[in-house]
Amino acid sequence: MPFREVLSDEKGTLSAARLLLVCCLAFTGVLIVFDAVLWATVPNAAYALLGTIFTGLLAWTTGPRIAQYFGPQIGAITSGIGAALTREPKRPAMLDNSPDYRDDER
Repeated sequence: MPFREVLSDEKGTLSAARLLLVCCLAFTGVLIVFDAVLWATVPNAAYALLGTIFTGLLAWTTGPRIAQYFGPQIGAITSGIGAALTREPKRPAMLDNSPDYRDDER
């Protein structure tokens, strides 16, 4: 059953996060169709709440995978940026063209 594979995690067990995500998407889709065809009275706050719930479920579903796959790439990018930065030599506190500069040759 291919749809069960979509709802399963890497170990092959049914994922609660993916199941809730699909239910939220299906409910939102049905609500949009009913709102457009029949009711036309669903307030925008309801859509905002559903979007917030969907975002939370999406974060719950993808959170560990994001850290697992993108974490090393982000680390490699930041280390590459750090390696590409050139360090400028520090300027001395007093320059040799300053009136207070004394060249003491010994």
